[in-house]
Amino acid sequence: MKYNYITFAFLSLLILLASSCSKDSFDFSSIHARFFYDNSIHQDATLQSALNPMSPGVFCRIYEGNEGSSLFFYFESNQNMKTKQKATADDLRPTRILGILPKTGIIVGYGNLSYPATLYCYDSQCPNCYAETNMANYKLAIASNGIASCAKCKREYDLNNNGLCANGKKLIKYRATCTGPLGVLSVNN
Repeated sequence: MKYNYITFAFLSLLILLASSCSKDSFDFSSIHARFFYDNSIHQDATLQSALNPMSPGVFCRIYEGNEGSSLFFYFESNQNMKTKQKATADDLRPTRILGILPKTGIIVGYGNLSYPATLYCYDSQCPNCYAETNMANYKLAIASNGIASCAKCKREYDLNNNGLCANGKKLIKYRATCTGPLGVLSVNN
C-alpha cells in the first residue's frame, strides 16, 4: 500500500512537469549566454532607451571590447545612439557570455507587436550564415524599423516579431529579464 502512494505521487509529479512545459520553453537557444548588467549604476542612455517597455521597437546591441588593459561594454541602438561604459569590478565578477561571439554580442529590446510589450534578446550573428559555415563572422546590422539584416546572405529578421525570417532560420534567441530602464538586465540561457 505504501508503494502505491509513492508510485502515484511520482507519476503525478511527472505529469505535472510534462504539462507545465509551454511552447515558449523550446523557443530559446541551447547555446549558452550569460550577462548581468546593473544600469542603475551605469545609467547608460542607449541601453535605457531599449529597456523601456513604453517605447517598444527600440533595440540595442551590447558587445564588449578592450581599450588598452580595460574592458568596455559598447551599446548601439537602432535609433543611432552609441555609448560605451568601462566595466567595473562588479561587472567583471560574474561570468559573461555575450552570445556566440562577445565582440559582436547580443541585441535586446521590447517588440512593438504585442501588449504588453515582450522583451527579446537575440544573438547578433546571422543564424543562417553561422549554421552554414560554423564561423561567427556575420554581424547583423539593425535598422530603425526593427529589421536586422545580414550583409552576406541578404536575409532580414524581424526583431519585433520573435526574430522571424521569411526565407531561413529565425534569430538565435536567449532568455532575458529586466527590472526597468534603470534597473538590472539579466540574460541567462
